[in-house]
Amino acid sequence: MKQASSLVGLHPDECTEAILDKALLYGKPVAIVPCCVFPHMFPDRYLADRPDVPVTTYEDYLQYLLEKDGRLQRATLPFEGRNQVIYYSPYKPEGMGAYK
Repeated sequence: MKQASSLVGLHPDECTEAILDKALLYGKPVAIVPCCVFPHMFPDRYLADRPDVPVTTYEDYLQYLLEKDGRLQRATLPFEGRNQVIYYSPYKPEGMGAYK
């Protein structure tokens, strides 16, 4: 993973969070399209504003993943089903202003 130019996961199931964590760790561009929440496999996931309620819904899972780093963004892809993408790029596009 250290040598990869980017990390991508399309409905990566159980490894969704690991892909995101490694991309952030190594400063790699990342795009993941989360699918299943797997609350029974990952009972230690909680949102910052609800530390006593485990993450069990898709929307909460997306929020949980976004809370990992303030630079992460979310967008909707143009297809049916689980079409939310969470992404980040450490690279500044040519001609663009500074990242927020």
